Amino acid sequence: MFSSLRWKMVAGQTLLLSLLLGLSLIIAYNGVKMMHVARSANLLRQSVSAALKSPLMMKGVILPGGVAIIDEDGNVVVGFFDTKREGFDSFLKTVLSTKNVGFAKLGEEEYLVVVAEKAMTARGPEKYYLLQPAGGITVLLNLLSRAFVFLWLAFTGVSFAIGYYFVSETLSPMKRITKEVRQITATDLSKRVYEPETNDEVSLLAKTLNNMLSRLQTGFEAQSEFLNDVSHELRTPLTTIQGYSELITKFCDKADIVKESGNAIRETTLKLHRLVETLLALSKPVTKVNLHRVDLREFLERIALEFRKDFKDFQIDVEGSGTACVDEDVLEIILKALVENAVKFSKENKRIVLKAYDGKVIVKDFGVGISAEERERIFRRFYKSDKSRSSQGHGLGLSLVMKLVNALDGTIDVDSEPGKGTEFIIVFPVDCGKRKES
Repeated sequence: MFSSLRWKMVAGQTLLLSLLLGLSLIIAYNGVKMMHVARSANLLRQSVSAALKSPLMMKGVILPGGVAIIDEDGNVVVGFFDTKREGFDSFLKTVLSTKNVGFAKLGEEEYLVVVAEKAMTARGPEKYYLLQPAGGITVLLNLLSRAFVFLWLAFTGVSFAIGYYFVSETLSPMKRITKEVRQITATDLSKRVYEPETNDEVSLLAKTLNNMLSRLQTGFEAQSEFLNDVSHELRTPLTTIQGYSELITKFCDKADIVKESGNAIRETTLKLHRLVETLLALSKPVTKVNLHRVDLREFLERIALEFRKDFKDFQIDVEGSGTACVDEDVLEIILKALVENAVKFSKENKRIVLKAYDGKVIVKDFGVGISAEERERIFRRFYKSDKSRSSQGHGLGLSLVMKLVNALDGTIDVDSEPGKGTEFIIVFPVDCGKRKES
C-alpha cells in the first residue's frame, strides 16, 4: 500500500516541479532568443547603414558576411539570389511579410530578416529588408535549447531523487504505525503505536489512534467487568433456585419444606426478573420522553405520599418550590431510585428531604455518606459500596438514574461526606424550547 502511495506522491511532485521548471526554461529561452536576435538585428542595421554610406558602395556590390538587401517591391538591391530557384517566391513572400525581425528559409539556408525603415540613400524606396545568413545564430540557439533541455532533464532527475527520499522519510512513520496497529488484537489492547515528535498530521494520527486504543481498552475492561458482575449476580439466585429445587425433589412428601422452597424460588425469580428488566432498561436508548413544564413542589408533594406508604418508618419532607422542563413519569422513576438508595444507607437517622428549585431537584439523606473516591464510581453498573455484596440490590439503580437524567437533558451531581449524609443534585432545563439536539 505504502509503495503505491510513495510512487504516486513522488511522481506527482516530480511532474509538478518538472512542468514548472519547463515553463520557466521556455520563458527564459524565448527571452534569451529575443535578446540575441534583437542584438544581431541592431548590429546588422548598423553595419549595412555604414556600408551604404560609403562612396564606394554601388548597386551589385555584395556586402561582407553574405548580407543582402531587398527593397519593398521585392527587388534584390544588394547581393545575389537566383530568383528562378524553386521556393524563391515563397521565400520572398516571407521576407516581405516580416514586420520587424524574423527568419526566412530558402532551401536548406535560413536567413535573418531585418526591416530597415526609410531610405538608406538619398533616393529609392522607403523600406528595405536586410538579409543575413542565420547559420551562427541558429547554431547558438540550438546549443542554448540543448543546454536548457539538459538542465530540465537533470533537474527532473534530481527532483525525483530528492522527492523519493523525503516522501519515503515522511511515510516511514506511517508504515511503522500501520505495522504496529496490525499487531494489536482484542486480547491485548495495552499496546500503543509509535508517536513521532514531528507535530504534523502523522503525529496527530498516531495520537488519535492511541487515544482510541485507550478508550477501547477502557471499554473492553468495563465490558469484562460488567460480564463478571452479571455472572456473579446471576450465579447466586440461580444457585438458590437450584438448591430449593433439589429440596422439593428430595422432600416432595413434606408440605412445609415444599412450600418454603417454593416461596424462596418465587422470590428469587422475582429478583432475577427485576434484574433482567433493569439490564434491558439500561441497554435500550430512551427515545420517547414527553417534556413539559412541571410544578416541582406539587409533583414532589404527590410522590412523597407514595414514598411514605412504601417506607413507613422514614420521615420524608418536601421543601422549596420551582418549575422545570421534565417528563413526570421518568422523573418519578429517577426519584424513586434515589429514595430507595437513601433508605438503604440511612439506618439511624431515618429522614429524607426532597427539595425543589427552578430547574433543580435535590434528594438529601442523613445516612452513612459517600467517600470522595466512591463518588467517582457510584454511577457505574454493578458498583456497590458494600464490597461483600451482602446488601440488597445489584448496583444498577444509579446507573439507570444517570441514563434517565441524560435522556431529560439534565445533569446529576453528588455532594456527600462520610457520616454526614448525601445530596443528589439534579439540574434540568427550565425552558422546554431550548432542549439539546439528540
